[in-house]
Amino acid sequence: MQQTTTVRAACGVLCLGSILAAANFGPFAGANFADSSARDPYRLEAALSPDGRWVAVSGARGWSGETRCWIVPLEHGAPLEILDTQSHGAQTIAWNAAGEARVEVVNREFGVPELHWIEPATGETVRRTRDRDAIRAEMRAVTLEWGTVQERHTPDGRTLRRVRWTAEGSRIDLESVGQSRITLSPQAGAGFFTATRGGVTYLTRFDIVEGTQRDIVHSGALDLEWRCSSDGRKLLVSEGGLEHRVRIVDARVGALLDGPWVATEPRWIEGCDGRYFAGVRGGQRVLFDLLRDREVSMGRDEGAWPEVTALSDGRFVVENDREVALFDADFRRQRCVFYPPADTTGARR
Repeated sequence: MQQTTTVRAACGVLCLGSILAAANFGPFAGANFADSSARDPYRLEAALSPDGRWVAVSGARGWSGETRCWIVPLEHGAPLEILDTQSHGAQTIAWNAAGEARVEVVNREFGVPELHWIEPATGETVRRTRDRDAIRAEMRAVTLEWGTVQERHTPDGRTLRRVRWTAEGSRIDLESVGQSRITLSPQAGAGFFTATRGGVTYLTRFDIVEGTQRDIVHSGALDLEWRCSSDGRKLLVSEGGLEHRVRIVDARVGALLDGPWVATEPRWIEGCDGRYFAGVRGGQRVLFDLLRDREVSMGRDEGAWPEVTALSDGRFVVENDREVALFDADFRRQRCVFYPPADTTGARR
């Protein structure tokens, strides 16, 4: 007997919340709404589909371990709830390149985890697997874990690393001195690490295929941090000193592409590969639009940073742990896209 993932429309509280937000009946205060209806609101994780039309949302309650998942249309229509979901942190729900939602559920007949790929428009399961090796491979692909890093430290202050490319069975050995960290690039087989030589910090790129190591950035700053863009082609480099300066460099050769700017806490904005990043300046969060050469205020630097994803039309999907909302190109809130229901177990069946 084949098992079918249960999917149903979610309305009631969700629809009411969206209507209140769209009608501008006062500020749609997520925390107040949830606290008045439930002891422990859902903590949300969201992922935008590749075509930008859907948002996959998972919500978990810390006190009960309850996990629920929804597929939400970004523009119009009722959210669909996917039942029987298996709690697996932020990886419970995601997307593949074909635009199918990948959801981890529990097979009710055998009591084991399964991965289901679901067509978002219909909620139908198009394929499934409960093969453990296939599930592990899928999780590694989602988290960009193309390789593993083995690390050890020597008494003379050196850091020795061996990076293995799991799929290819190849490896490279790296050595660094002083404070050092390593990051694997989204581009399989490549990555970056730091080493200190003569009071200068070097950011080095390694390539397992070519068997090469190349210094692409050097700095005498007190702190040198970097983040890869989602396509692995750019690095957001931050140097800390009397001023914190941010610049964007080519991830392969280190050539300056843009900047510098004075800002702290820089981070890429997902979507539109390498077009946007955000940082803090003068107590304000600032969005930097590299294509249009402009800066947009994101408000005061208070509380946890939300997750922001850029859409191709210039708008933004903004997710915090309580709601998912849509913002315009000037980072002004347009409306609430999704707010979870306040009930706990009764609405699941």
